Parts: sequence; C-alpha cells; structure tokens
Amino acid sequence: MRTYALALLLAAPLVFAAAPAHANPFGDHVTGIEFTQAQLDELEIGKTTQDQIRGKYGAPTRREQLGDTQVWYYDYARIKAFGRNVQESTVFEFGKDGRLKEKSKGGAPASTGNPLLGG
Repeated sequence: MRTYALALLLAAPLVFAAAPAHANPFGDHVTGIEFTQAQLDELEIGKTTQDQIRGKYGAPTRREQLGDTQVWYYDYARIKAFGRNVQESTVFEFGKDGRLKEKSKGGAPASTGNPLLGG
C-alpha cells in the first residue's frame, strides 16, 4: 500500500505536465482566444492582412463595418476557480485593402450574457 501511495504521489506532477497547454487543472472555464503582447507585436500595421490573422487565429468573435474600416473583435474570458475572472477583447481594424490599420487590447466587451462574469 505504501508503494502504491508513493507511486501516485510521484506520478501526479507528470499528469499535469503531460496535459495540453490550454488545459487547466483547477477547473477554470475559458472561452475565446487570449492574445499575448508578444502575439500582438508580431502583427505589423500596414503589412499584416485579414487572411493572415484569420489563418493563424481563426474567425473573430464579432465583426463591424465602420465606413471603409472593418473591425474584428476577439473576445476572451476566463472564469477562474480561484482569484479574479479575466474578460477582455483584442481589436483589429483593417482598411479596405484588407491590411491592418490599428490593433488594441482592452477590457471586457459590453455584455457577454454570462451571469458568472457579471454581464
């Protein structure tokens, strides 16, 4: 019995290490795509195209057409089991040529409809 308990104790860290990067052992609920500052830095104003962003990150959560500018929103939310929840949007603006004009990252979208996030 003692050997079995020791084997379980030694194997536990391996289970978490082998889990995919997006897996969360604490039960957090995650929706959307989180953009890191490094990912944003890779996207060049005037050079990066809509097709490149869609190809790398998938379709945006929401889209808007404002005159000649198309705006893409990638919403992200993490409802944490411990600590504060995270809710943010990464916004890309494209000119009519399909090239990136602006990029920004900010707080939560107006409403998610999720009562656990308060909106």
